[in-house]
Amino acid sequence: MANSDRDLRRGVVGPTLRGSIYSVGAAGVTILFGLVRSIALARLLLPEHFGVVALALFFVNLAGQLRALGLDRALLHRQTTEGAAYETYLALKLVLAGGTTLLLILAAPWIARFYPEQPLLAPMIVALAGITLLSTLNQIQETLLGMAFNFRAIAMTNVSASVVMTVVAPYLAWRGWGAWSLVAELGSGILIRTVLLWGPFRVGAFRPQFDRAEARRFWHYGRANWISTNVGFLLDRFDDFWVGTALGKTPLGFYAKAYEFARYPRRLLANPLVSVLAPVFARLQDDRLQLSKAYFRLMSLLVRTGFLAGGLAVLLAPEFVFYVLGAKWMPMVSAFQLMIVYVLLDPLLMTTGNLLLAVGAPGGLARARVGQLLFFIPAVILGARWGGIEGVALAADGMLLVGFVLLYRTARRHVDYSVLRLFAWPAVGAILGLVAVGFLVGMERIGQPQPWNLAALKAGAFALPFCVWLFVFERRELAQMARLAWASLRGGQRAALEEG
Repeated sequence: MANSDRDLRRGVVGPTLRGSIYSVGAAGVTILFGLVRSIALARLLLPEHFGVVALALFFVNLAGQLRALGLDRALLHRQTTEGAAYETYLALKLVLAGGTTLLLILAAPWIARFYPEQPLLAPMIVALAGITLLSTLNQIQETLLGMAFNFRAIAMTNVSASVVMTVVAPYLAWRGWGAWSLVAELGSGILIRTVLLWGPFRVGAFRPQFDRAEARRFWHYGRANWISTNVGFLLDRFDDFWVGTALGKTPLGFYAKAYEFARYPRRLLANPLVSVLAPVFARLQDDRLQLSKAYFRLMSLLVRTGFLAGGLAVLLAPEFVFYVLGAKWMPMVSAFQLMIVYVLLDPLLMTTGNLLLAVGAPGGLARARVGQLLFFIPAVILGARWGGIEGVALAADGMLLVGFVLLYRTARRHVDYSVLRLFAWPAVGAILGLVAVGFLVGMERIGQPQPWNLAALKAGAFALPFCVWLFVFERRELAQMARLAWASLRGGQRAALEEG
């Protein structure tokens, strides 16, 4: 290996491995606290409380899309934290954040007129607008920390926010705050993040200045990303809007909670790993071989964990909802089970989207998302009309399948990978697991809650054949991942590079 290649890998892979440990470790802690918090809130609050907050968040996030020029990704692509580019980035962030927040506050009473049965909607929109303003400013520090590979600070911030939210929200719900406890959940987390990111973890100077030439460069990069991000927002939130508008706040509460739990695999593994590898994708954008390896290894890991998590989610959904959340949440079970495709494909689309942004090709992502949107909006409307929240869940699955097909060709322009190699072995393992469940437990038991001993049997009957199958046919890859993780934990970058 040439010295330049070795130096490149030493400068990227070592921090990446350590960053993965920090990010995944922090994600495990925040997922645990988040799960405890979500269960507590589900037992203390009613579905309609979650529904009205989900609808308010739709409008708050919709206003936020006006400033979604991808400034953070553009700065990451430029790989600079000083000079006119960085100072213009700061100025644009401040102006866009303040302007859209003011616009949303002025529009809140007008929006609420369309929902007279939800009197809390307008004040919640105003409160959430202020919270979102702080969150947008925090993105500046999060971007700088990511560029510096300081994932330890990011991890500590995430854990601290999760702890505070887990204390504040359930306590206020227990005290009778209702839907406002969910607003306080978001607000308390953002507040502690602001204190840490702009306090002890602060990096970089804060001297916003406007340079017209740099602003044009940001706009040139961001205009395609703006379209892509706005389309992505509609793909992510239009179903919430339509369920809340056409079916009401209670069905939206059921759908929102099912959607929340369907995203847990992404939050646990995909989000932290992508946050680590997005800067790496940018650094490796001129090295197709190394970029392909980094991309495929991440996608391969996400596919295998996605099949395992998705299968277990389908099998154990009735027991989890009935025994943990409570019988009042049982109407969400079918929608949750139908989101198995979402559990599998959503992290893959997020990873590929970050790849395209990192290599400076947001146009391909924008085109794929437009294709998804053309499918999704009519599918959600028809699905809600004919199948309720279950029909909307199927529409979301179909949208992700369309997106994966459209992104496949675009991604191949920048990386080399095999779809067959990506999916074949875990798909066969999942089929073997389902056959084992049908033989030992009976497929008819999947839809209704069973005693805990049968629930455990279902989980084991699926997971054991799946894991054994992968071990038999992919043990070399699994062993390599274990060696890399061990080398990183020892702090030996050279050992990790040699194992890679």
